[in-house]
Amino acid sequence: MDILFTNFNHHYLMINSAKKFLVLFFMLIGFFGFAQENSDEIHHHSISILLGHTTIFQGFENGERKTESEPSWAINYNYMFNDKWALGLHNDIIIENFVVEKTSGDEILERNTPITSLIVGTYKIFDGFGVELGGGLEFDKNESFGVARIGAEYGIEITKHNLEVLISLDYDIVIDAYDGLNIGIGIAKLF
Repeated sequence: MDILFTNFNHHYLMINSAKKFLVLFFMLIGFFGFAQENSDEIHHHSISILLGHTTIFQGFENGERKTESEPSWAINYNYMFNDKWALGLHNDIIIENFVVEKTSGDEILERNTPITSLIVGTYKIFDGFGVELGGGLEFDKNESFGVARIGAEYGIEITKHNLEVLISLDYDIVIDAYDGLNIGIGIAKLF
């Protein structure tokens, strides 16, 4: 019973810390957003939701390593400084439990619907297409890991409704754990 209570407390504290971080981040973004001049040419803020699949290359089942594909969701916020540069908070959740063999090959990890939160910088190479680089943490009730991300995103803006249809491709390196390739499609509200 004590072990269950300790695991619950650890998980609760981890989620509480993540919530505090998200609230602080959005408050800061809001402050900086209102401090900026409004421009008719650029929407400084975007909130997006994407449905995706994460391919995990170090999956482990029945004593063998195998590649797995798990369903995932992403909820992202980006602040555009100008028409080329953006900074955002990207949050992904793999909605399945899975087992991986660590990249070092010496340990098996159980992952239970891990949540990843990253600070991501985006540079728009041309209208609609940007490359991403960022880092953050993957939270799980068993163990948390640092994450590095490199990716690309293509958006098709629907100007009449201030929306954007997004296609994204991200490669995550979950440090000392496993690698994942995220492919997603979704929609963003620009404001």
